[in-house]
Amino acid sequence: MESRTIFSNEYLTIYENSKEIFIETYKKGFPIDELYNIMSSHPEIGLKSFKELRDSIFNAPKPPTKIGELKEPISVKISDNKMAAYLVFNLPPEQLKMENRDALIKSVMKLLEEKRIVHGIKHDILKGELVNGKQYTIAEGTPPVNGRDAVVKMYELADPKPVVGEYGKVDFYELKLINRVNIGDWLGERIEATEGIPGLTVTGEAVKPVKGRNIPLNYDKNSVHEIQLGSKTVLYSKINGAVNYSDGRISVSNHLEIDGDVNPATGNIKFDGYVTINGTVMEGFTVEVTKDIEIKGDLGISNVKSIISTGGSIFLKGGISSKKGSEIRAAKNIYAKYIDNAIVSCGGTLHIGYYCKDSVVNAREVIVDSTNGQIFGGQINVDVRIYTPILGSEIERKTVIEVRGFNRSVMESQLEHISDRINELRKEQQNLKQSLLAYKLDSQIDEIKYKEYERLLEKAYSIKEELKSLEEERKNIASYLKAKGEGEISIGKRVFPNCTLIIKKNIIEVTSPLLATTYFIQNGSVKQI
Repeated sequence: MESRTIFSNEYLTIYENSKEIFIETYKKGFPIDELYNIMSSHPEIGLKSFKELRDSIFNAPKPPTKIGELKEPISVKISDNKMAAYLVFNLPPEQLKMENRDALIKSVMKLLEEKRIVHGIKHDILKGELVNGKQYTIAEGTPPVNGRDAVVKMYELADPKPVVGEYGKVDFYELKLINRVNIGDWLGERIEATEGIPGLTVTGEAVKPVKGRNIPLNYDKNSVHEIQLGSKTVLYSKINGAVNYSDGRISVSNHLEIDGDVNPATGNIKFDGYVTINGTVMEGFTVEVTKDIEIKGDLGISNVKSIISTGGSIFLKGGISSKKGSEIRAAKNIYAKYIDNAIVSCGGTLHIGYYCKDSVVNAREVIVDSTNGQIFGGQINVDVRIYTPILGSEIERKTVIEVRGFNRSVMESQLEHISDRINELRKEQQNLKQSLLAYKLDSQIDEIKYKEYERLLEKAYSIKEELKSLEEERKNIASYLKAKGEGEISIGKRVFPNCTLIIKKNIIEVTSPLLATTYFIQNGSVKQI
């Protein structure tokens, strides 16, 4: 093939042959700085060996030596994923000027056509200033829009917290203990995952989007059903009942609602589930259930035989009064506006809205919520803490309160164990999230992989529920550990005489009035502040 001279003078000749660049030198003395001007004027020279070039000049004369290759005047490259095309010019500077732009645009468009670049071409680039050697993005594909993952929203259980009105009034002592629903009530929904929108490469090929991942709805099929409504799957209750969660699965448990009173017409109540009594419980009757009990009559209950929840909490809006020592017992917490001459026991916290009179109480802790609340008469026994604004009465009714106390180190060890388990579950939860993300990013997912994905998702929900339970337990223990020492009796306003305070078998007899004070046991001895 015939060679083409690119540059020549008395010192050297640079020429191209079969797209290879050579230099031949004749004598020494060519200024090396002149090479910059030559290269600038001839951007088509792709210099590969500056060493060979320098040796040929410094050791002239030298026979023809290869120093590079001829660049394409206009270079177009497509990215590996075909989502972009890049343009580079290696032309004489005059060919890039605006007066020659029409011919340049035709050359570029012809080259794009040869490369089958048909989508996303940026014509405006060719209308502005162009520079040799600079890489321009001449075309961009349209990326796919990946599908949106399903979005799940579920029924949230109300947190039972007693509310006391202003100035210590207890007329508004309310809480939502049972989350009641009726047939057809909403329990949750899932906005379905979407397929996504395909994209296009610069060569016009379709790019598949990643489908959004589905999230299973965990529910008890005996009490909950789903209905497809457009792009949503909605959960509704099949029955009248009380909402609860177990192992991450929503269900509606049996809920018995009595519009009036428990009386001879209803008989004694024994029920597997939740019970709401909108009236009261008449004298001599019993209520025994496995879940929560709400007794919502404003006037409270009087002289019942027993109110028992074997696995839940009890809410007595109006409180209880008794002549023969009615029994009130719950596995968890009890909330009552007042307690009068009753036998009360619970595995958690007893919240008293206004007063506790002449009663026998056993609980983890007792808290009188009203600012003017009072405990007088009877005997109160707790493990951790008692708080009341007023203890005893002006007529100096005998009142005994005892804090059995607790082993702080053991309780701290329990808290540490629970915290460790929570951390383990969170790590496992994080690993599960990463595994689920890997499935999400996998565009080729078959039925086997999808079943594994659902299994992991089910496990993630189970961990979430266990974490919720452990967090609640940790919260309770942390609350107990806020008690001073290893058992605390705290009186917010005053203590009347004839009160006996016992902390871990240490007896304190109050013989004269006291203002606000706190007793606690520390290092085996009673402290007072």
